[in-house]
Amino acid sequence: MITKGASDIRGIRSLNTRPGPITESSGLLKLYQLSAEKDNLMKKLEWVKRQDDQAKRRLSEITHSMHMMKKVVEEKTKEEPVSKPNSGFRGMFIKY
Repeated sequence: MITKGASDIRGIRSLNTRPGPITESSGLLKLYQLSAEKDNLMKKLEWVKRQDDQAKRRLSEITHSMHMMKKVVEEKTKEEPVSKPNSGFRGMFIKY
């Protein structure tokens, strides 16, 4: 494998070159690491659920607002009489 830079070099933690059985201390360390990762993922999952609930609430508010605005616009268009374009208006044409 050709390394392109210092970032491609694997660190000590990524190397699993120790032969032999897993000792108690290394097993406990691995359990701790997995437990910490699980806790972080559970917190992230809860955050995503809260964000999802918030987005759904906002979408329902927007839908409700759009429905109400549509009713208001329909009522306004029914109340206002439709005016004719040239009803009683004397226009003046300007030539440039």
